[in-house]
Amino acid sequence: MVNIIKRGLTKELDKKILDNFLERIKDIKNSKELNDFLSKFLTADEQIMIKKRLAISILLKEDKRKKHISEILDVSRSTINFIQRGLKQKETLILKEDLQKRRKKHRTPIYMGKGRFLKI
Repeated sequence: MVNIIKRGLTKELDKKILDNFLERIKDIKNSKELNDFLSKFLTADEQIMIKKRLAISILLKEDKRKKHISEILDVSRSTINFIQRGLKQKETLILKEDLQKRRKKHRTPIYMGKGRFLKI
């Protein structure tokens, strides 16, 4: 894996980069242009890694077994679990927001200690 310097980017530079990247992606019309675009920024190994991760997400959505995916794509189960958590993260965020809204509506008293005294 590539060594990454811990020092991050400024927020302004990060926004410029992502906006520029998005504009370039919008211009892509077919798979050949996409392949050319990716080859400018990524090594062959990085491209394979990204394609395998995308394939994992497709196969998980098709309800394929992890063992089967691991054998087909020659990836570890931890990679499959990582992608699966990423797919479920959106669901989790929605559930957490809903739970927070419910908690705000139905406030219960907060107890201190062994529950004998109310915190005011």
